[in-house]
Amino acid sequence: MNILEIKDLNFIYESISDSGIKKRQEKYALKGINLDIPTGSIITVCGPTGCGKSTLLRLIKQEISPQGEKRGQITFEGRDLYSLSQREQAENIAILFQNPEDQIVTDKVWHELAYSLENLGFTRSDMENRIAEMMSFFRLESISNEDTATLSGGQKQLVLLASLFAVSPKLLLLDEPISQLDPEASEQFIHTLMRLHDKLGTTIIIAEHKLQNLLPISDRIIVMSEGRVAGYDTPTGITDVLNRVLPPYDTNRCAKTNDHSETILTLKDVYFRYSLKSPDVLSCLRADFKRGCSYAIFGCNAAGKTTLLNLIAGLYKPQEGTVKFNPKKLKIGYMPQNTDLLFISDTVKGELKSSGISPDQAPAYIQQLDPERSPFDLSGGEKQLLALAKISASDPDILLLDEPTKGVDVILSKILLDEINRFTENGKTVIMSTHDIAFAKAGADMCSIMSMGRLTAFKTNKDFFESNKLYSI
Repeated sequence: MNILEIKDLNFIYESISDSGIKKRQEKYALKGINLDIPTGSIITVCGPTGCGKSTLLRLIKQEISPQGEKRGQITFEGRDLYSLSQREQAENIAILFQNPEDQIVTDKVWHELAYSLENLGFTRSDMENRIAEMMSFFRLESISNEDTATLSGGQKQLVLLASLFAVSPKLLLLDEPISQLDPEASEQFIHTLMRLHDKLGTTIIIAEHKLQNLLPISDRIIVMSEGRVAGYDTPTGITDVLNRVLPPYDTNRCAKTNDHSETILTLKDVYFRYSLKSPDVLSCLRADFKRGCSYAIFGCNAAGKTTLLNLIAGLYKPQEGTVKFNPKKLKIGYMPQNTDLLFISDTVKGELKSSGISPDQAPAYIQQLDPERSPFDLSGGEKQLLALAKISASDPDILLLDEPTKGVDVILSKILLDEINRFTENGKTVIMSTHDIAFAKAGADMCSIMSMGRLTAFKTNKDFFESNKLYSI
């Protein structure tokens, strides 16, 4: 039996110009989608950035369906999806996004689990029972009274997953759920998904770029390209299509001849904490960064990588220690994990204009974007590229990238690599925090691991990956 059937589904976005006029876009986001999703199956959806993965998931979740023109039919357990009541939708279909900060709504872990139950009118007794069951299954008892804002990315994802399963949905939609997690947190998250699936038989549809850990657990793979289904088969049967649509990039690097002798940034004995009573996030941190060099910083979620970038960007000030630039006044460009924070216009064209970029000067990698489309309607990877174009327009001396390949496919990763190389070849410095080992191996001159508030000594790319056992390919 199929829990979900999609017949001749077409969708085209509707954009609003800066003058407030609605405009139907020319390019279809989804075109001729036909899919049958068996009850109890695990399905992975993959494909290039902007191929329609997120659009497809959002159309299955009625409350967050994007604005635009939809044709075709989606049925859930034999009923038209859009005929379901709001309560039926909320109880039966759950969705988890890639950025947990966008979905957490309460201040305490236990209350996050109670929130959806309260909205659905569960009795106090039933709520207490379900919260206790989720706390035990997800092993959240030790953090039940913690502030949600203080949790690591992996913990936030597990808390959200627990809150969704508190109402026992039949269908779980996951949009890039592990894109911001370190390797260990990713494995823990996937392991928890498998436990849930084995216990409850929930149908799971996952849209994701990181396929290494998902292929072995998936019943079938959907490969999308340009809004269409390019292939729908078992993991072993889809290999040829997958390699054609998402060719892997080469991690063997060409040695650079840049002179890395001049120090552009020095951090000495830096300490930082978020409040007087909280523990140090950065502790006696020391590091030198050279001009014309690219740096990759690894480390688990909540290790302090983002805090370090915020401090270099001047958003935070250390309680102790020094941050010294050479020369003192430098331009710093910062692309945060949540690129939505950089957008101030209703259209892509407006975003470029706000950064002083005329249409004919726009980088080639964003010329494919519809200039009238809202930046907030773009895919994760497209947002990354638009943000990079805005930041690059100021010609920064130091470029800070926080998880730059979050939501980015292999094709766009190559574009990011080219941009990083362009920056360093022009004598600029690039510092990125990342969990993407393959990307760092292909694009970083120097690598380090952040742990216990400090950075290990930076090693050359070759020495780092040859000397480490876990951070290797």
